[in-house]
Amino acid sequence: VETQGAGSEGRVGSRRVVVGAHDWVAARVEAIPLGISERAEALSAEGLSPVLVAVDGRAVALAAFGDPLRDDAQSALDRVRAHGWRVGVLSGDHAAVVAAAGQQLGVNRADSRGRVSPEGKLQVVTADRNDGPVVMVGDGVNDAAALAAATVGVGVHGGAEAALAAADVYITTPGVGRVADLLDGAHRTMRVVRRNLIFSLLYNAVGVSLAMAGLLNPVVAAVLMPLSSLTVIVSSYRARMFSGGSGEAMPCR
Repeated sequence: VETQGAGSEGRVGSRRVVVGAHDWVAARVEAIPLGISERAEALSAEGLSPVLVAVDGRAVALAAFGDPLRDDAQSALDRVRAHGWRVGVLSGDHAAVVAAAGQQLGVNRADSRGRVSPEGKLQVVTADRNDGPVVMVGDGVNDAAALAAATVGVGVHGGAEAALAAADVYITTPGVGRVADLLDGAHRTMRVVRRNLIFSLLYNAVGVSLAMAGLLNPVVAAVLMPLSSLTVIVSSYRARMFSGGSGEAMPCR
């Protein structure tokens, strides 16, 4: 029987076996040797995720798993912060593991939250939306609800189907840097939108003023109006908002 984000338990022959996170296993066994508990805490402080194995109610083994940070993670987060975003980590992993990873990436300890359930991620995203727009990046089933609740949910390459279905956009190539590319492109897009709106307002204000003053022939006005729209289209096309190449990010809905 699997408990999502915590571990699994079942029978192997005549023996009851429990495998999972330290706290979760501890609640299901009679005893955990002190040496195993101390080693598990030490591994967590090193940024590794300890997994206990218990047989017939007693912890008998300890394993640790870890993923190195992607090479582009630090530079990507620096680019995200440069746009004024506050970066945080929400993870179901051990709190010490998340804190260690957050420290390497320069994330405030208060924003590096471990042992967060799917419901907890949803609550954090919902609460943060009261203070402004929230971008949620995730790849797992546990992230699906938070991705759907965020202002913009971003699924990443290799993510679970549930995460991709809940996301507004997903990255089709590996790497954290593509998330920063997406934000860069979004900012460039908004600059182009504002520029086009200002141009259109000025263009129409001048045209209307000339027409009201009787200085603009109706035939000329009929020719100039579609030229205004054409100018906006050409301006948008030449802006190259997402200059990193096609196929990196795609809308999900």
